[in-house]
Amino acid sequence: MKLNTLAKFLLVAHHPEKGRFLISSIHINYGIIGAALLEMSRDGQIKIEGNKLILIKNEASDHPIISEISTEIRNSKKPRKVKYWVTKLAQRSRKFKWIILSDLEKNKLLRIEEKKFLGLIPYRKTYLIGAATRENMIRQLRNNVLFRSELEEDSILMLGLVEACKMHKIITSDRAELKKLKKELKEVIKESSITETADKTIKEVQAAIVRAISASAAAATAGAT
Repeated sequence: MKLNTLAKFLLVAHHPEKGRFLISSIHINYGIIGAALLEMSRDGQIKIEGNKLILIKNEASDHPIISEISTEIRNSKKPRKVKYWVTKLAQRSRKFKWIILSDLEKNKLLRIEEKKFLGLIPYRKTYLIGAATRENMIRQLRNNVLFRSELEEDSILMLGLVEACKMHKIITSDRAELKKLKKELKEVIKESSITETADKTIKEVQAAIVRAISASAAAATAGAT
């Protein structure tokens, strides 16, 4: 089964048994936008030109998220920087997340359960169906970094998301190996031949996450005083 970057990102980030993710909602929200832009970059739909993100393919995409983002960029009154799009599109991440999760359910990789808080307020939980697909992906990412094996473009893009969204502990929980993985991952990304667009996207996702976490911490501190 061929999975796109969006699906791979949420699968790796998902807890193997519990109905939750292993990274925060901030990381999930910006990671989804990063995954979408990286997917578009890989497929030659967007590029960086004069520090601005440019849509270079106008044909409609059969993926609803890519199609929506493409339309948004196309209808913009002027070319915008990657930073602008990462921040703006993250406002739709919750909607995008459930589109991706619904696709994963159709492919029988997870199930979505409808629940009610206090018997009144509806909410949804997701659970993986078997962990083999996720485990294989994590094993491959670990080998990509530690042994530089099968370093194809798709793997580099996922590793970029691992770095940007601080998913290192998902790849390995061994303390000594984790330290090595963090160091090697930076080198793998630095030495890779990914496009300027992909590189810029990874950096802007990382920066957006830092800003969002700082803003959240500042708000919490202000509320406590």
